[in-house]
Amino acid sequence: MNSTPRILSCLERGRAPLARVLVLFLSPFSDSFSCQIEDSGQDVSCPGGRLSKRQCPEEESGIMIRKFFVVGAIVATMFTPMFVGDLQRLQADDHLDFDTDLRLRWEYSHPWDGLTGTDGDTVTMMRTRIGMTTAFSDNIGFALGITDARTLTGDDGDASISTGGPSIRNLYLQVADLSDLNEHLEFLSGWSMGLGRTAVPTYDKGRVIHSADWGNLGPAIADGYHLNSDFLDGNLDLNIHFLTLDKDATSAAGAGDHFYGAHLAVDSLPFVEGSFYYWKYTADLANQDEATAEGNADPGSSGEDTYGYFFSLREGLIPRVGIDFEYALQDGKRYDVVDDAIEKLDSLFYSIEGTYHQDAGSDFAALDWRVGQIAATGTSAGATRQEAFLSPFGSPHGTHGIADLVPTSNVRDFYFGVTTELMNSEVDLAFHNLASDQGADWGTELDLVVRRAQSADFLGGLMPLEVGVGKFSSDSSELESTTYFYTQTSWDF
Repeated sequence: MNSTPRILSCLERGRAPLARVLVLFLSPFSDSFSCQIEDSGQDVSCPGGRLSKRQCPEEESGIMIRKFFVVGAIVATMFTPMFVGDLQRLQADDHLDFDTDLRLRWEYSHPWDGLTGTDGDTVTMMRTRIGMTTAFSDNIGFALGITDARTLTGDDGDASISTGGPSIRNLYLQVADLSDLNEHLEFLSGWSMGLGRTAVPTYDKGRVIHSADWGNLGPAIADGYHLNSDFLDGNLDLNIHFLTLDKDATSAAGAGDHFYGAHLAVDSLPFVEGSFYYWKYTADLANQDEATAEGNADPGSSGEDTYGYFFSLREGLIPRVGIDFEYALQDGKRYDVVDDAIEKLDSLFYSIEGTYHQDAGSDFAALDWRVGQIAATGTSAGATRQEAFLSPFGSPHGTHGIADLVPTSNVRDFYFGVTTELMNSEVDLAFHNLASDQGADWGTELDLVVRRAQSADFLGGLMPLEVGVGKFSSDSSELESTTYFYTQTSWDF
């Protein structure tokens, strides 16, 4: 029920030597260096994100392989002179690391994705990731990651769960301290910078800004840069992001879809830990695609702002109790395809959650209780403005139940749950009462998830196992009552 948005990335030509080096490094495969935020079928709810709807063209596996070798050749050409004869030393000193993980998941849903009039279906998904990290110096690091996501049974043509072949999902240069690059950059002392393709950030509880790893394609990714520094002995931690979602190569510089973001974590407040954030989304090609799909003319660009704060009670202040609260607003302009107009935006989001740790007794294991509410506004009937809160990157898996049927806007989700240990397994039970902000309520969902870690006394130590079952009972004409089941396992090499 989710599209797989395409996020093109084009690194602008830079005047600084570091920027020119990276552009030269990427140019041989610039036609495919496209940053993709791929909100997979179970990672976000279908109307969740405000990402471009442009779909990635499928690449021939041969082309992908050739480009992989181009990348490898350029890395070798550029950096081998720096480490001639030292490759074995790098590996021995843990300066060159490789990691691989494989995940298998089988899903069943009846009806599929809860959509009215659809049959039940099953799909078996496999995701393989290979990563390499190295350090060119004590100050500069590099990461390369390749992912292959496919279905073993089910529809392999679904771009939300299958890449159609290996794809580069991590190509990242990290500078630990910018001031160490050049003596003239001393004013940037303490600032680090990341440049390239990597997972989008996750902050706080991840309800508004996140990069969940549930989807078969892996976490949402983007191309751009990330600056970070801390102040006042670490009491303030500032992160600044620029993400290119979809670049219009036929228009002026800077045209396209972009996210700009800033997140400030504050560790000096009394009683609570807090953070404040601001994200600006500029939509141009996304609006054009939505309009074209409905036969409308290009409406032009629009811009919307998301800003808010998050507070959590300091651990231990109240024994065994945790409380967190998040509040966010959105305003600006947003394109409405039904009205075929760019309209004023005014929406809000809030969440509050309380937790309580109950120590183990003589007859039961420790219990971790939670209760909370998440609310995101929807557009009221007859409104001449946009009132739906749309998290920039959708909503993490399981936010409104593991079946992920309810959208991330127009919802009031009151939930409670408990996590405990039973027979050497983690058991999580949760209930969601899913009301709506506008119109008919969505319904309720009851979920049970069991996780068993890899151990010698379970399946011969072969693998961990996770099993989940959810029952959604619908009160809405938009969704059917749905039974959802999954089981998954993984291996790390």
